[in-house]
Amino acid sequence: MKHLLLIALLAAFISSCGTFGPKPQTVYHRKDLKTKVSKLIVFPVTDFQGRQSAGAKKLDVSVSSAWAELYGKEKVVPGGAVLYKLIQATGKDSYKKLISSLDNISAVEQLHKNPKVRKFISKVTKKFGNYHFALAIENGGPKYYKDGKPVLLHIGLFDSKNMTWKWITKIKDQKGTLSFGGYDGASMGMVSNSFDLIEKLEEGARTPASKK
Repeated sequence: MKHLLLIALLAAFISSCGTFGPKPQTVYHRKDLKTKVSKLIVFPVTDFQGRQSAGAKKLDVSVSSAWAELYGKEKVVPGGAVLYKLIQATGKDSYKKLISSLDNISAVEQLHKNPKVRKFISKVTKKFGNYHFALAIENGGPKYYKDGKPVLLHIGLFDSKNMTWKWITKIKDQKGTLSFGGYDGASMGMVSNSFDLIEKLEEGARTPASKK
């Protein structure tokens, strides 16, 4: 409980202080996709192998909160442990194929041709509803950060009806930059900075109730 409170306080502090640390970049953006975001299936944060590391688990709360603030709490469908078990039990290879495209743009437009990916997406939408997918993938973690290696965070909004990403952002940080608070501070900063950019990409996406 104390750890969760610390994470929440760090997130609030970073948010109130504006943008610190490294800036995110837009890796992919389909401005032509006009599918309305009625709800979001929020995936648990994993690495590119489909594992939920210690670092990924720490990011879950702040990422879910950021999605809820952007689109409104009423639109967020948390996948949590149920979706993670589904990934592990029935679609880990397909899931890895789907999320690998977050860092391999040439593969994005081929996703709809992959039967395993289509089957996995079908299983998710059957269980949670045919809504957009909200994903965050971390490459690295606390140990990487402590050792001075870069930690990357990819965030993507997947349009399950059109079988493609609407947009993808990417950010990286490592020990020795402007981040503070160790790994926790750096990871919260990456989330905050990423969603500052995402809000610009999704102009008008936020509900009146969730606007500041």
